[in-house]
Amino acid sequence: MAKAKISNEQKALNRNHYEDISNPKHRIVVKFNDLDKAKRYLRTEGFRYQQSYSYKEDRCMLYRKGKLWLKLASTFDYLNDSTTEMGTVWNIQTL
Repeated sequence: MAKAKISNEQKALNRNHYEDISNPKHRIVVKFNDLDKAKRYLRTEGFRYQQSYSYKEDRCMLYRKGKLWLKLASTFDYLNDSTTEMGTVWNIQTL
């Protein structure tokens, strides 16, 4: 069974989609081990709390400053680069 060829138009759309996803605006800005430290950092940067989404162990909070939105989300990851201890790490990402 032969594979269907992808048209040049579809290749261009796929390339644009990949470039949009790999854009640096989607990368993690800052990591924190403590929720209070993360909230304090956002307040000092001038961001205001907007909404919260939680489902089981996944927690997410949205902050806003003008038109810029940030997502503060919890993940289970290594606490430090030099140790093998794992725990809740708070990541700040731009939306």
